[in-house]
Amino acid sequence: MKKIWHKNLYYKTGSEGNVNFDKRWIDLSEIVKLNPQDKILDVGCAEGLITIQLAKQTKNVDAFDREPYRIMIAKQNADKANVSNINFSVSSYTNFQYSEYDSIFVLGVYHKIKTPFRKKSLDKMFKNCRKSLYMRVPIVSDKITIKVGVEKREIEDIAHNNGFLITYKGEPRNNHGTLYKFDRR
Repeated sequence: MKKIWHKNLYYKTGSEGNVNFDKRWIDLSEIVKLNPQDKILDVGCAEGLITIQLAKQTKNVDAFDREPYRIMIAKQNADKANVSNINFSVSSYTNFQYSEYDSIFVLGVYHKIKTPFRKKSLDKMFKNCRKSLYMRVPIVSDKITIKVGVEKREIEDIAHNNGFLITYKGEPRNNHGTLYKFDRR
């Protein structure tokens, strides 16, 4: 009998899930610059696969997702990878208790935050980021509607108002969005 939570896995695991982890990690890993003493936050961590890669390179990673079954799988994945420096929690973008982080990863989740809370949530993330914020988001274009994506001005203005510059902007990719890296000025 198939377990119910499998239908909602984000990353492909065997025949389950939606997104290929390897493709997501390859383009991200090319721009990530971390130090072994860094404290990292992974917002909307899904099953923790990117979180685990970040934890292998840094001192500590906090990671949250709003779906309890994803956090359960993330913990299992971290155990299998023998990675113990991750603090997983079930939380949402609006009620997570942010502290200061060297880098924050917001990969494929910002556009899913309900509009009244979205800008305030991103502003809070930038305010609690010391060095770099990495974001993957579908940007409104002739192929992506406002119902699915976000106006690039929205994220660029919030970054600028918090003292960050765009240091990397990838090409938009179908089913991946646009990858950004913002660094504090």
